[in-house]
Parts: sequence; structure tokens; C-alpha cells
Amino acid sequence: MKSLSCLMLIALMAACIPAVSAAPVSTTSTDQGWYVIHCNVYNSDVYFDEKYLGAILQGTLSVAAPTSGTPPKQFSVKKYGYSTFVGTIPGSPGQGQSIDLYATLNPVPTGMQTGVGGDMGWYLLHSNINGASVFFDGVDKGTITEGVVYVPIFSTGTPYHTYSVRKDGYTTYVGTITSIPKKGETVDLYATLNPSGTPPSLGGDIGYYVVHSNVDGAIVTFDNVTEGKIYQGMFTVQVYVTGTPFTTYSVAKPGYATFSGPITNYPGKGAIVDLYTNLTPLVTPTPTQTPLSVEITSSALVFAMVGVIVLGKKKKKY
Repeated sequence: MKSLSCLMLIALMAACIPAVSAAPVSTTSTDQGWYVIHCNVYNSDVYFDEKYLGAILQGTLSVAAPTSGTPPKQFSVKKYGYSTFVGTIPGSPGQGQSIDLYATLNPVPTGMQTGVGGDMGWYLLHSNINGASVFFDGVDKGTITEGVVYVPIFSTGTPYHTYSVRKDGYTTYVGTITSIPKKGETVDLYATLNPSGTPPSLGGDIGYYVVHSNVDGAIVTFDNVTEGKIYQGMFTVQVYVTGTPFTTYSVAKPGYATFSGPITNYPGKGAIVDLYTNLTPLVTPTPTQTPLSVEITSSALVFAMVGVIVLGKKKKKY
């Protein structure tokens, strides 16, 4: 009778084990997903809508998020000595899914990270035209290089009110400065220059390529030379029509497949040639869990227990 009870108990265990092992193990809520923030700078701070969420360790930070409700709109990644990255959040993740967000921090040039007489922050001005001159309240602050220029400011100093970006052949951009960076922080400013109706001839007649892309912040390269970054869906490259023509261009950003294409059309004097790119997000495959090995192990355990009981009964007969 006792042996029969043991056998019934083992049979019940065998019936339950496959059902449990067949289902993936989950330690999270069924209505939860994740944001995964990727960054190139260790221990940088991550914010969603200016709310601190944690620091980047080993290149990423995972943030749990409900699949329903109002999602955050903006994320930023900050660290002292680097320009602050600000990006948009495309929506809420699905159940058990993740949304990857990418941030690339650029170091502030050496010599701008320290100052005397007050705490220092920076304005980081983005523009679509390399070589354009930048002015704060009429004072020359440098030229756009690879799409940006850094302007240091003491947080306790006299604040700036306006900025302008100028280059021959383009309409001057004028903007208002409404924020003052705190110590170690960066405030981003943006300027998009559009070609004017009568561009000047400096060493040759000038034309333009306008690169269009669906991803802001993507790097634009012509013949392996970095020209700048996509801003508000476009980036303009000035060329001399009598110069050596470009042959290839590419647009790249971490998290997206790089787009490369040939240049077959060349702008005439004052003309524009449009180039179009569409960057596709890279898909990270989600590993699937197979319950096969667990079921095999469970079955082996059941047979082993049955064998022990049978062997015990044989010993009692002797």
C-alpha cells in the first residue's frame, strides 16, 4: 500500500513537470517592456523627461517601462566634460519587448573644460554648413567644424541673448538664447542655413548637394570625408562646380544600417542636387528558450525515482 502511494505521487509529479518546463520562465510583469539605452561613455547619467534613471554601465542601461499609459517623450545622456546628448523616444515597448535608444557623447575640447573665476558650462551649436561663422551677441565665437562648434560660458557670468550663423552664399540664421548652462552642462543650439539666391564665386562657381535622411544626428560622408550631421532631416554640402567632383556618399548612425550610394549628378552654378537616404534600424535578435533539455532532465528524474522504488521492492522479497 505504501509503495502504491509513492507510485501515485511520482506519477502526479511527472504530469506536472512538463507543463511547468514548457513555459518560459518570467520574472517580470506581463504588461512590461524595456528601454535599452546605449552609450559610448562609461558612467554617464541617463534622464527621461529630465528625470534621473541611472548610469550607463558596460555600455547600456535597461529601464523597465509599462506597455500602457503615456510614454516619456525625450531622453538625455550627460557627463561632465562631454556634450549632452538629447533624443526623442518613439513610443512604448510592447509586452516583453525592448526599444533601443542610442546616444553618442563627444568630449568637449581640451582647454574648454576648466576655467578661472567661475563654474563653466558650454553651448553646443549645431549647423548644417561647415565653415560657417558663429557669433554670440555680435562677438565671433568660431566656425562650424563637422557640424558643431563649442562656446564656453561661466554660469555666473553675463548671459548671452542672441546668436547668429553666417556664411557667404547662405541666408544668415539668427536665434535667441533662452537657457544658461550650469557647471559641466551643455545647452544645444541649432541653426539651419539655406542657400541664398545669388551665391558668390570664391575660386569658382558654387553649387550644393542637399542630403535628406530620416534620422537626425546621422553622419554625412562624401568620398570618406566627414561633412557634418543630419539636422531636421537634411544636410547641405557646398561644392565648387569647377572642382574635383565627388563620387560616393554615405550616411551612418549607431543602431542603423549604413547607407551608401554613388553620386552621378553634379550641381551647376547656384543649383541644388538632392540626395536621399533611408536608414533602417538594426534588429537585435531575441534569444528563444527551448524547454527540451528541461523536459528530458525531468523525465530522467522520474524514471530514476521509479527505478529506485522497484529495486527496493525486489530487495524486500529476498
